[in-house]
Amino acid sequence: MSSHLKRTFPVLLVLPLAMLFGCALQAPPDGAELQRQAVPALEGQRTWANEAVAGDPVDGWLATFEDAELQRLVQEAIAHNGDLKLAAVRVQQAQALVTMQSSGLLPSAGVKGRAGNSETQILSIGASWEIDLWGRIRAQSRAAESQYAATTDDYLWAQRVVAAATARAWFTLIQYEKLEDRLRQAVAIQEQLVKITGQRVDIGVAPDTELVETRNSLRAHLDALKKSELARSHAAQALELLLGRYPAGEIATELEMPAVPAAPEAGLPANLVDRRPDLTAAAHRVAAAFDLRQSAEAARLPRISISAAITGIRSDVFLLNQAGRPIKGLNGSLFAPIFTGGELTARVDYYTAEQKAALIAYGNSALQALSEVEAGLRAESIFAERGKQLQDRVNESRVLVQREEARVRIGASDTRSLLKDRQALLAAEMDLISVHGDHLNQRIALLLALGGDWNLKGDSHA
Repeated sequence: MSSHLKRTFPVLLVLPLAMLFGCALQAPPDGAELQRQAVPALEGQRTWANEAVAGDPVDGWLATFEDAELQRLVQEAIAHNGDLKLAAVRVQQAQALVTMQSSGLLPSAGVKGRAGNSETQILSIGASWEIDLWGRIRAQSRAAESQYAATTDDYLWAQRVVAAATARAWFTLIQYEKLEDRLRQAVAIQEQLVKITGQRVDIGVAPDTELVETRNSLRAHLDALKKSELARSHAAQALELLLGRYPAGEIATELEMPAVPAAPEAGLPANLVDRRPDLTAAAHRVAAAFDLRQSAEAARLPRISISAAITGIRSDVFLLNQAGRPIKGLNGSLFAPIFTGGELTARVDYYTAEQKAALIAYGNSALQALSEVEAGLRAESIFAERGKQLQDRVNESRVLVQREEARVRIGASDTRSLLKDRQALLAAEMDLISVHGDHLNQRIALLLALGGDWNLKGDSHA
C-alpha cells in the first residue's frame, strides 16, 4: 500500500462509519400528543356544549349566501389585499430558508486561485462535507421545513380571514345603508309632524310646548341620520381597504341583505385543531422548536468533516517546478467544543424554552378557537329567536299602519296618529335590520371559526 493511500485510508473510513452510527432524529410530538399536553381541557369533551348541527364542516360556504357581488368582491380582496401580499412574501422567505438549511446536508465545492506579477500562480479546486453524525444539520433542515409549512398555513388562514372580513364588511355596509334609508323616512315623517303641529299651534288647538317637543324630536332624528351616514362611510372605507382600493368611502351596494343560510355542520371539538390552518400552523411551530432544540443539543457534540482538493501550481521557482502536478489531497477533521463560555448550553436552554412557549401558544390558540365556536353556536340560537320576535313585531306594526290608514280615509282618525304608527313601524324595521345584519356577521364568524374554506377545494384562489 502506497504511503499516500495509508494516510488517506482512515479518512475514507469516516463516511461509512458515520453513516452507520449516525444519530437518528427524534420525531416531534404528533397531533394526539399535542392535544394531550397542550389542551387537557379537551379530554373527554366529545361534543359541543351548545347545540350544534351534526356533520363535518364543508368548504365553499361563501356560495351559501347566494350573493354574486359578494363573491366577486372576495375574489378581488384575495387578489389585491395588502396583508395577503405580505403573507405570500413570508411564504417565499420560508421556502428559501428550507433551501438554505438543507444545503448543509450536501458537499460544498469551490475554486480558489492566485495570479498576478508574482513568480507563482495557483489554481485549486476543492470540496468539503461536514458529516451530520449527530443530526445537527438534519434537525435544522427539518425545522425549516416545519416553519415553511407553518407559514404556508398562515397564508391559507390569512386568505380565509380576508374572505370573512370582506363578507362582514359587505353585510355591514348594506345594513348601514338600509338603516340610513329608514332614518331618512323617519326624518321626513317627523318633518310632517312638525308642520302639522305648527298649524295646530297657529289655530290655537295645541300649546307651544307641543311644537317645541316635536322640533326637538326632529333634531334627534336628524342627529341619528348624521351618525348613520358617518357609520356607512366608515363601513365603505373599511371594505375598500380590504379590496386594496383607495378608501374614498364611495363603494355602492344593493339595499337588500341575503337571507341567513341554514345552520352549518359543526363537526367535533377534537377535530377542530386539524381543520383550522392557524392551529395546524401553531402545531408546525411546535415541531420546528422541537427540532431546533435537537440541533442545539447536537451542536455540543464533536463535528467530523472531510475535504478533498486538487491543486495546480505554475511557477518559475525551480523547486516548485520539480513538484508533481497537480497535487491531490483528501483529509478528515474533527472539532470537539470544549469551552465556549456557556454559549452552547445557553442555546439548548433557549430552544428548550422556545419549545415550551410554542406548546403553550398552541394550547392557547386551540382554546381560543374552541371558545369562538362555542360563542358562535350560542349566538346562533339567540339571533334566531330575536329575529323571529322582531319579525312578528314588524308584521304587527304593519297591520296597525294599515288599520290606521283605513281609519284616516273614513275620517275616524287624524293624520298625526297614522304618522306616529308609521314611525313605530320604521323603528321596528330598523331593529330587525340590525339583528339581521348582526346575525349575518355572526354566521361568518362561526363559519370561519369552524375551519371550513370560503372556496370549494380545487377552485383557484385568485
